[in-house]
Amino acid sequence: MTQFFQQIFIKIVSIIAGLIITLGIIQMPSDEYQKQPSLTTKEISQIHLSDQKATTDKATTTPPKEIPKKEGKKISAPEAAIPETQQPETPTLPAISLTKLNEEVRKTIVNIICENRAGGSLNPITGSGVIVSSKGIILTNAHIGQYFLLEGIPETGYLNCVIRNGDIAQPAYDAKLIYIPSVWIEKNAENIIQQKPQGTGENDYAFLLITESALLNKELPSSFDFTEPNFDFNILPINFSVFLAGYPAGFLGGAEIQKNLGLLSTFANIIDLYTFATASPTTLDLISLSGNIASQSGSSGGAVVDTRNGKLLGIITTSSEATTTSGRILNAITLPHIKRSFEKYTGESLPYFLDTPEDYDVLSRAEFNRLKEILIKQLNKNS
Repeated sequence: MTQFFQQIFIKIVSIIAGLIITLGIIQMPSDEYQKQPSLTTKEISQIHLSDQKATTDKATTTPPKEIPKKEGKKISAPEAAIPETQQPETPTLPAISLTKLNEEVRKTIVNIICENRAGGSLNPITGSGVIVSSKGIILTNAHIGQYFLLEGIPETGYLNCVIRNGDIAQPAYDAKLIYIPSVWIEKNAENIIQQKPQGTGENDYAFLLITESALLNKELPSSFDFTEPNFDFNILPINFSVFLAGYPAGFLGGAEIQKNLGLLSTFANIIDLYTFATASPTTLDLISLSGNIASQSGSSGGAVVDTRNGKLLGIITTSSEATTTSGRILNAITLPHIKRSFEKYTGESLPYFLDTPEDYDVLSRAEFNRLKEILIKQLNKNS
């Protein structure tokens, strides 16, 4: 009898349990549910804050304002004009964090210092550059790269150039000049002796190749950290914030530059767009940046980087005159301008050149010597 009542009781409990589950009074756990816990209130708040930043942290897309004729021509031709219905895409949140951007770009910035070993008529110089290829190719300005034409000759006091890097610049590499636009040397040779040379920035670029370590018994890496160039844009938003990095030395003396030259990184807004084109199609060749702590001598050749994707947009080339850095406008030539110029004068593809520099002889020994003689003639003329 007891066994009979136990069986009845078990059946009743089973029926009641089934009804409870069917009505959804108890939610049965599952593997999927356990692997996907719900967001906390804090996490939900962070998502909302990110959404708010994405909708408020925007650059404007107002047209470039009028610019002085000596600086170039305003981008206004049909090819560069932006119809109201096709405004440039508003910058989105960075694909990488600004902290990560800072860390990655700084690893690719170098200081280029050239000095006389025996005294000479040529002034020592210090400038910046950025590694733009895993092969160890440095992009800098022509007004810095030209010094590599003059290394080791009596007329310069046996000039010697060294590549330095680090938070405080330390000797790292030796390098050789592998390309400089001949047209730039021909037009600007007389500026080699000037303390503050003037120029528009057109064709003011050069490529150096790291050849060996500057340190004894240290081998070169098999692959170099580099900042990827962006060769494919023809518009940028006004007021868009870009990342800058270089080795400004405007407030340092010779001894301090030797021992305590620091790598600086900061941000600046785009305030103007320029073209060197004199007819259609117009091209984005130079950008002007708001004054900042990098607006000093020594920053030339420094990197201008897109904060959205970490790609190199251009290199610093000139600045305006002012008593404070905040009042000095920085100008940077764009990577598309450099690509157009390189391919015009060499007939070769710049991206392929950066990947396989050993396959190209874009600066022959004869041309190297011709350009060197132009500079030597200028030095002798002014000695």
